[in-house]
Amino acid sequence: MRTRAVRPDKLDFEYELNISRSHDDILKKDFILFEFRTKKIFENFAYRINVIPEIDPEKKELEFNIEGLSAPRLDISKAGHAIYEYKFFEFKNIEYDLKLMKYKKSKTLFKFKISPKNIKLTLDPPKKFIKVFTEGN
Repeated sequence: MRTRAVRPDKLDFEYELNISRSHDDILKKDFILFEFRTKKIFENFAYRINVIPEIDPEKKELEFNIEGLSAPRLDISKAGHAIYEYKFFEFKNIEYDLKLMKYKKSKTLFKFKISPKNIKLTLDPPKKFIKVFTEGN
């Protein structure tokens, strides 16, 4: 009798992005934190997501290109999600275009609005490779 092959569950999204407001006590400035992480939890290493940010506050455009993962440079192994964080200090309380790409190929356009009280997605496309969370969602 043959046993059935076990396959891992298919993930709806490969990555998650959490957008939140925070404060830097050293600089004494507020910023918007973009925290990328993989849905997958890695057992042996806490990998780092390689992201290339292109930020243009004047045009109200933020672009992040996810280029893959890199292994940590530590001797100690640690389990967890792969992560990347970006702090956006030059923000205003307006709407921004957020273009998320994977290897400069899979492009997804989101829009989010920053208000004094929260951050809210104003455009969340149905077809995407990444799930975006904000304080208002």
